[in-house]
Amino acid sequence: MSLLQLLKNNNKIIINTDLDGVLSGLLLKHYAGCQIVGFSNSDNSVWINPNKINSIYDAVFIDMYVPDVDVVCIDQHIIGADAMHNDILKQNPNKINPNLMLGKFHDPMRSYMSKYPLGVVHFIVALLEKEGVKVELELNKLVANGLTLGDLILRADDAMHTTVATTFKDNAMIWWDWLFHLSKKGSATSSFITYLNALTPEQAISKKKETAIFLKGAPYYCQSGDGGFKSILTKEGNMKIPLKYYIDMLAKAMNVKSFHFGQTYQPFEGKVSRISLNPHQKAELMKHNAINGQKVFSYAFIWGLNREGYFSYTVM
Repeated sequence: MSLLQLLKNNNKIIINTDLDGVLSGLLLKHYAGCQIVGFSNSDNSVWINPNKINSIYDAVFIDMYVPDVDVVCIDQHIIGADAMHNDILKQNPNKINPNLMLGKFHDPMRSYMSKYPLGVVHFIVALLEKEGVKVELELNKLVANGLTLGDLILRADDAMHTTVATTFKDNAMIWWDWLFHLSKKGSATSSFITYLNALTPEQAISKKKETAIFLKGAPYYCQSGDGGFKSILTKEGNMKIPLKYYIDMLAKAMNVKSFHFGQTYQPFEGKVSRISLNPHQKAELMKHNAINGQKVFSYAFIWGLNREGYFSYTVM
């Protein structure tokens, strides 16, 4: 089933509160008619509009993997424990993930090291272009402080820095080439590659620092350099003003309509754990989407096998 068909069946989405999530939400609202009905901090909290959905399982999750088989997810995390697990997950049309598509999983280590290293927003652009949507992005448009729209979009999930200024750039370029062909040589995806090819490593490093300063300063006050917010609500349950400014700024830069902010949100808070899986836990995850008898709400393999605590999961 295509991306647009899945979103036609359920156009209510929950997005992450960082650059990757907000940019993805704005694109899907503009080009796929989606409604933003909630937010997640990609850690322990989800906030939903109770007038739009009744449960955190009623929406499509963007940039976050939820293993419940009936929940549609569009994300780019490593979610397969090994090749067999990856094949099982790949059979579910509700899980749209480049690592599933190209068979990248956690074990063995060589598979993990060649994982998708870019943002979900870049993946979504390619998927939209694959289906004939003309995605219009003026990457050279000046936003503020000498930063362009291209600088912000390519800051999502550190795509610019990874592609231009790290030892992982060869892997990044393999994935950019894959996105280019996935998009059927789409103009927006092509423009990402052209923009990156014009940068030096020094420029990429500088732009990453400048973007962090811009987003963490007034009036946005993001809590991380990638534009992330850990909490989004005031004591009254309304969205914090800096987040509104932040989303409005990105919408204006992309020349699309922003979100509607009039509603209040209902918070859901879970417990996050980071562990290294033993054989029993790995089998339980693969068979039941559970760890130690507890249903897992969301998870991802965040580091390689050689690092302790490589598996991060949330129980609601």
